[in-house]
Amino acid sequence: MQSRGFVHGAMLLAAAAVVSKLLGSVYTIVLQNIIGDHGMGLFQMAYPIYATLLAIATAGFPVAISKLVAERLALSDSAGASRIFKVAMVLLTAGGVATFCVLFFGADLWAKVAGDQSAAPVIRAIAPALLVVPVMSVIRGYFQGYQWMEPTAFSQVIEQFIRVATILGLAIWFMNRGLGQSAAAAGAAFGAVTGALAGFLSLMYFWSNHRSDRDEGPGATRPRASTAALSKQLLYYAFPISLGALVVPLMNNVDVITVVNLLKSAGVSQQAATTDFGLLSGRAFKLMMLPTTLAAGIGIAVMPAVSEAFTLGFRRLVASRIDMAIRLTMMLALPASVGLALLAKPVDMTLFKDDAGTLTIRVMALATVFASVQTTVAAVLQGAGWVYLPVVNLLFAGVVKLVSNLYLVPRFGIQGAAAATVLSYAAAAFLNFWAMRRTLGERMQWWRWVLQPALATFVMSSVIFALLKQWERWSTFADSRVETALVTAILVGVGMVVYAMALLATGALSEREVRSVPKVGPQLVLWFQRLGLLK
Repeated sequence: MQSRGFVHGAMLLAAAAVVSKLLGSVYTIVLQNIIGDHGMGLFQMAYPIYATLLAIATAGFPVAISKLVAERLALSDSAGASRIFKVAMVLLTAGGVATFCVLFFGADLWAKVAGDQSAAPVIRAIAPALLVVPVMSVIRGYFQGYQWMEPTAFSQVIEQFIRVATILGLAIWFMNRGLGQSAAAAGAAFGAVTGALAGFLSLMYFWSNHRSDRDEGPGATRPRASTAALSKQLLYYAFPISLGALVVPLMNNVDVITVVNLLKSAGVSQQAATTDFGLLSGRAFKLMMLPTTLAAGIGIAVMPAVSEAFTLGFRRLVASRIDMAIRLTMMLALPASVGLALLAKPVDMTLFKDDAGTLTIRVMALATVFASVQTTVAAVLQGAGWVYLPVVNLLFAGVVKLVSNLYLVPRFGIQGAAAATVLSYAAAAFLNFWAMRRTLGERMQWWRWVLQPALATFVMSSVIFALLKQWERWSTFADSRVETALVTAILVGVGMVVYAMALLATGALSEREVRSVPKVGPQLVLWFQRLGLLK
């Protein structure tokens, strides 16, 4: 029963994470259409700063709280579990208040550092979320300590839905009232606050309705750990996780701090520099991160799988699971990267009304492969017990990003910043592969991991390129946005079919792997056998 509960809880959290990430990725496309690239630039100046302070205040604590609460409950010490909850609540509430003050009262300074004072109201609008989210983290961690995952999963989805609804609703309202892009961006940023409040209220529903079912009395009388000792334990377990969660927002902050300032120093006007930053962060980066979300899902699955096999000493099983995870990541990321580069112009026009971000999207598309692979290999390393290695590698990648920005942005503008992102994720991927070779002895399997999916991607891209050229010959992108969207969807669909067939023809996918696809696997095997693609 306990094992079944664990699997059920893990599936709930994974599903909630996928829904939240997809909502978080898709809404920015709609938001850009509402507030434009300049407004998007202001909006994206606030979020990485907020995410950094949020990681400092909360990241890692739900896991640490759940671990310590579970240990107390295993000893029938529910009173000790309650003390952990209370100590954590004091710690994180204090952290939330402190980070709120830093962000809210320092908004003008943060905006100045980012290079546009118009971002100050946007930063202030998002700051109150730091008063609510840390409290939610404590409650979620406490519930997870009881291996009760429904409150966390449900509150995450509710939080994201209300957040996205507020972002789009206030942005539309402010723009329709003629308040301008800065006010609309601030209204959108306030969505973090309403989303956090909605998530908190949903947790309170579970707390009030199910608390009596979960509390089991004080348990046996045990020595009480001091508040200082409990605080030290919480910080000890939370710190490495917080550090890992902090790295990605720090990398995003490299762009926030440097790009607009470097563009202005190169002679670009304030308006144009902020607009260019919106093209980079609101268009190119978000499109690049959509396929990377799938890699994050693979990472969620592979980490416990590798951890289990590694702990039991099943080295062959470890190698098999690593092979499957990396192959699957490459099979998803390579065609996504090349396809996005090829279809950058029609995708840009379909989603964002014009093709102003086409070149930046093409450059950024190359980062998709490296960002996805480094995510999966990082999960492999952490599952095998090397928790800090991927964090250190990402920190080094952040240094590569900073140095590359300083060199490339003044020379190549916003495309230089996109190229710097490619270089930084490539550095992280290389270092993670090197670390996997050094720690686990896993060699790079070029044919299975790279060349087979690359060959299938080449076949797919050749077909897409030919069809795209024919369309350009007989039509123009400017004729109709609806026509552009329809043709883009057709090209994507054709590309997916051609790519799947090429994977089978090259032997990158086996019959067993196709058959394992949920619900439709056996039917797919029959169809592919009739086409002569499977023996």
